[in-house]
Amino acid sequence: MYMRTKRNIAFWVVALVATLFVVSCSNDTDTVLTSQQTSISNYLTKSHSPKLIPESEISSSLDNEPEYYEQWGLDLYRYIATRYAEGRDEKPTVDWGSTITISYSAYIFTGSKPSTSNLYATNEEDKIEELKKLGLNTSYEWTTDPLELTIGESAILKGLEEALPECKEGDTVEIYMTFTKANGNNYVGMVPAKSAVVWIINILSVTNN
Repeated sequence: MYMRTKRNIAFWVVALVATLFVVSCSNDTDTVLTSQQTSISNYLTKSHSPKLIPESEISSSLDNEPEYYEQWGLDLYRYIATRYAEGRDEKPTVDWGSTITISYSAYIFTGSKPSTSNLYATNEEDKIEELKKLGLNTSYEWTTDPLELTIGESAILKGLEEALPECKEGDTVEIYMTFTKANGNNYVGMVPAKSAVVWIINILSVTNN
C-alpha cells in the first residue's frame, strides 16, 4: 500500500511539472505574439512612410485616396503601395491557382523600417549589392532570377499564400507577419524561431489558367 501511494504521488508530481511547463510555454508564446502584433500595428500607423490607417477607418478619412493597410486577424497585415496607380484595375488579378513571378526582399521585422542588417532573403540586385558591401558572400546562394510561384501549390509561407490573392500584376506589396504566419517555432536559416517578418514584393507577372 505504501509503495502504491508513493508511485501515485510520483505520477502526480510528474504530471504537475509537465502541466506547468506547457502553461509556461503557452504564456511565453502568447507574450511574444501579442508583442509582435502591437509592434506591427504601431509601426504601420505611426512610423511607416506614408503613415497608414486600418482599412476599417477608410470611411472616416478625409483623404480621397487614403493609404491604408488590410488585416487578417491579428497576425497578417498587407499594404499595397500601388493601389491607386493608373490602369491598375485593368491588370490581371492574383487568385488561387495563379502563377506569378515576383522580385522580393524579406526581412526580420524589428518594429522599425526594414534595413539591410535584417535582410535574410532577396532576389533584387541592388539589395544583393548592399549585402556584398557588408561582407556577405552571395556568389553561390543568391540569384536575381524572378521567383515563380503558384498560389495554393508552391511551398511558401502561410502569410504570403493568404495575402497575395487579390493583388494585381505590377503591384508593390508589403506583407507583415507574426511568427504564427511565418516560420512558427522553427529556426530557419538566418531567421530565429518565433520571428515576425516582412516581405516586400513586386509582382512582375500574373498568369491565370
